[in-house]
Amino acid sequence: MKLTRVVVLESFPLTKRKFRAIKEVYEEYSEILEFLTDYAVENKVKNHLKLRKLFYEKLKKEHDLPTHYYYTICQDTVTRAKSFLELKKKRRARTEKPVVRKVSIWLDDVLWDYKKFPWFNTLRNGRRILIIGLTTKRGRVKLPLKPHKLFFKYLNEGWKVKAGVKLRLIEEERKVLAYFIFEKEFEERELIGNSLSVDYNADNVSFGTQEFLIQVRTNLSRMTRFYSDVRKKIQESHLVGWKRKLPSKKGKKLLKKFGRRKMNKRVDLQRKLAKRLVELARELNVTIVLEAIPKNFNQKVVEKRKKSEKRLRNTLHNIGMNGFQRFVLEKAVEFGVPLVFVNPSYSSQVCPHCGAFKVKPDDDALRRRVFTCPVCGFSFDRDFVAVLNLLGLFPFSPKAHELLEEEPVVPVNLTVKANLLHHKNSLVMISQSLKQKRVQEETVFMV
Repeated sequence: MKLTRVVVLESFPLTKRKFRAIKEVYEEYSEILEFLTDYAVENKVKNHLKLRKLFYEKLKKEHDLPTHYYYTICQDTVTRAKSFLELKKKRRARTEKPVVRKVSIWLDDVLWDYKKFPWFNTLRNGRRILIIGLTTKRGRVKLPLKPHKLFFKYLNEGWKVKAGVKLRLIEEERKVLAYFIFEKEFEERELIGNSLSVDYNADNVSFGTQEFLIQVRTNLSRMTRFYSDVRKKIQESHLVGWKRKLPSKKGKKLLKKFGRRKMNKRVDLQRKLAKRLVELARELNVTIVLEAIPKNFNQKVVEKRKKSEKRLRNTLHNIGMNGFQRFVLEKAVEFGVPLVFVNPSYSSQVCPHCGAFKVKPDDDALRRRVFTCPVCGFSFDRDFVAVLNLLGLFPFSPKAHELLEEEPVVPVNLTVKANLLHHKNSLVMISQSLKQKRVQEETVFMV
């Protein structure tokens, strides 16, 4: 399986001559991009080779950019046109024609020094600077970039840089952002007998093995409600116009700011949790078991809820389950940990003690997240029950009213806060302490 990573490097402040040369390319690139995007959408052109064949000669006569920029502009155009046509097909496009707002200059292996990569210069203080050569209308320009730890990590671990690089201008500071794409091929490991099942919820992530169960309190629903209230107040206090329906410019900036902040916090928490889970699975030498959920899971869950449950609908829409599973999958492949997806149907409605099927809790039990079996009286945390069912720890009885001859032993469990995820191998240390606790309890019981 091939994984890709995007690494962003910032340049040092450029001289006026260098920045002017890049800006000339940027302005002409943007002008051609807008024209070709309108044409591609109107005529539904989805192949960059076809678009280049139609306009290559015309672009060479009307503009004086280096030839390969016309190739990359056509690729950029087709990508935007496909995205807009897909949105229009789903009736989610906000405008009749595509609007080109943020423009990045696409480069291929000829427009920058791909064959010389990586090319470093060393300063007197020992700091290394990455140098890339960029083709402009005024000739070759050297861009000094600031490489960071993540860049060197991928470089030293054998990740390869793709030829396609994107540049974005920061006019206020006369800087450039360079987007590099690293890729690496990994071998998928075969499944192992023991497993670590994971149940992802709005307020916590529960997981465990046959020996222990851990629940990490993420409080994503609380964070979602907080930022929803903040955005609602901004919308109410920054309305303009005769009917006071449209937010002001400042209101739009604030809405974007807090929306991005909410997303960044959620993604940061999910990435840390995914990494800690994979570290734990690698240490225990087990297979990770995840729920097989459909695409756009959040939207489908929201549709099933009543319109009166507005806050709950908003929370479920923003838990980002697909994103979390993608992070776990990528980390598992990178760390060489086997992973499998299983059908999660009724995992929270089956008693792991006697096998009673479709046990639906009342409102109070659902609020307290407690599972109580009406047949055998087994009571446990609802999320841990889902983990046990995904794990397949307890054998289900063929008849719900027949009790098992031997009482199954529930694994030791623990609930922790999400701030522990900042520490490396934190879940590994917690699991080891729980194992020791279980051994001590078994020893005391035997005595």
